[in-house]
Amino acid sequence: MPSSFNRMASMASDYNELSLSQSTIWRHAKPLFVKAMSTSSLPSSKLLCRVADLGCATGGNSIAPLVYVSSQLPSVCVMEAILVDLPSNPWTVVASTVTPESITASQPHRRASTTFVSMIGRTFYEPCVPPETLTLSYSFVATHWLQSYGGDLPSGLCASDPLHVPEPEVWNAWKSAGESDWNMFVNARYKELDVGGVFIGAVCGIKSDGDHPWSKVGYLVYQAMESRVKRGDGLDSCVLPCWYRTDADIRAGFEQTTKLDNYGDDNGRVWDVEVCEYHETVDPIRERLLRGEITAREYGRLVIDSFRAVSNPTIVNCLSKTMDPDELDTLMEDVYEACIDPIGADPDQYNLDESFWYVLAKKIK
Repeated sequence: MPSSFNRMASMASDYNELSLSQSTIWRHAKPLFVKAMSTSSLPSSKLLCRVADLGCATGGNSIAPLVYVSSQLPSVCVMEAILVDLPSNPWTVVASTVTPESITASQPHRRASTTFVSMIGRTFYEPCVPPETLTLSYSFVATHWLQSYGGDLPSGLCASDPLHVPEPEVWNAWKSAGESDWNMFVNARYKELDVGGVFIGAVCGIKSDGDHPWSKVGYLVYQAMESRVKRGDGLDSCVLPCWYRTDADIRAGFEQTTKLDNYGDDNGRVWDVEVCEYHETVDPIRERLLRGEITAREYGRLVIDSFRAVSNPTIVNCLSKTMDPDELDTLMEDVYEACIDPIGADPDQYNLDESFWYVLAKKIK
């Protein structure tokens, strides 16, 4: 299957400041870390704890999980935090954000000198460390970004939402891409984790009302682009290669590891999915609007700025293959400006509310 990597780009360098809705993930993910760190699979007697953040972006949302893990380790335990993202990631921002000092500053019993931070520019659809060397790995708001490419979209931007993909054959191709990539992701985690190690994920899902997170904002952006970008300039191949998953999709990925590798206990299992819980989170920008702290236009601008920090690098990367970069920058400024007032006028429809499956899976063999 073709790859999305020649179209997809890393998050913008200002993602730390603008990823407000993503930062709320920790409130639901923390109980999974508490559970993981309290189990016998991660004993306090270990002298080395290696933790990987898969899809770290600029590192702002890496801090809370790493601080918590460090706080639960004895003073004699060496900790290595391994930050993984695409080679094009803004790694200088990561290096200044996630440091031994930022991980240990609040913990008198832990020392920066025994805490190490490594950065790996590599896709998380393949193993990122040597086999069976990780204690724990986690991924927040990242696994919906696909490596595989299901095809051009003649009607929208977001690959998973029928609003953007009314053509059944195109939508089914992207569904297949989503299934294949999740299987690859889970298999890579199996190879990396030590037996007894744990994977924790916040995996994007469809909202309870059937809407796809961020998708209506994305469709508004697409409509503004459609009136400004010629078809010959690559609009059809301008795709946000994402797929949102269900509980069944997630569990199927862990079950297929057994079928693929033919390992496991008498029940054929190599993973124990201990938690797969669904939570929806209201966008903190919308909460500020509801509290009267910002105006409707300020809301619209903050929403489009957040969407832009995540999506604009990929949009620009797609269109830059056929458009002049300076012309493209001016065009996209106009596109985003055109979206601000419609977003502010209808925050119930145009918002960045999040919906995730929170997953804890233990490697048992």
